[in-house]
Amino acid sequence: MAFVPLLRLLVVDDHPALRAGLEKLLDAEPGITCVGAVSGIDALPELVERTEPDVVVLDYALGKYDGLTTCFRIKQLPDPPAVVLYSAYADRVFAVPAAMAQADATVAKSAPVSELLAAVRRVGWGAAQRPPVDPELMEAASARVLVEDLPVAGMLLGGKPVSEIADLLGLSDIEVRGRALRIIGRLQAGRRRGREPDADLVA
Repeated sequence: MAFVPLLRLLVVDDHPALRAGLEKLLDAEPGITCVGAVSGIDALPELVERTEPDVVVLDYALGKYDGLTTCFRIKQLPDPPAVVLYSAYADRVFAVPAAMAQADATVAKSAPVSELLAAVRRVGWGAAQRPPVDPELMEAASARVLVEDLPVAGMLLGGKPVSEIADLLGLSDIEVRGRALRIIGRLQAGRRRGREPDADLVA
């Protein structure tokens, strides 16, 4: 029988009980090992680089930060892991900003645990496909985006990487990342009251 390597998972959730429960649950699953469970995003890029997870299970509500901005930041790392946004806020409307943040999957915290495990395995082995986004939701989202950001928003929604968007639009990677974070911030402004993405996240 061919050797199948373990999927390496990193959990990011600021709720202590849920974080501990997820870590224990995931670590007990066949074919999965949890390489860490943290409460916030301090030094998260360095942690991802050190632990080399295949999948990051990421909460949306992270105190003063948000999971969408954090997801986008993770996906800009060299050879980034897959990201599953695990959130009480996950619904049809959430699918649009999540796609623009380049999340590989979204799972509601109210869903059965089996749904989370299935999503982790799908994205971990590269078999996931983003579900189509409702055209009405896309239209509603576009109305909240600045006109000059619409080309970037459309390409993010289509799954294009930042470097490719930058080449196509004649922009720098830094400018595209900045616009992407602005788009994500505008789309989620009505969902939670939080601060705008920090400038240092686009560098």
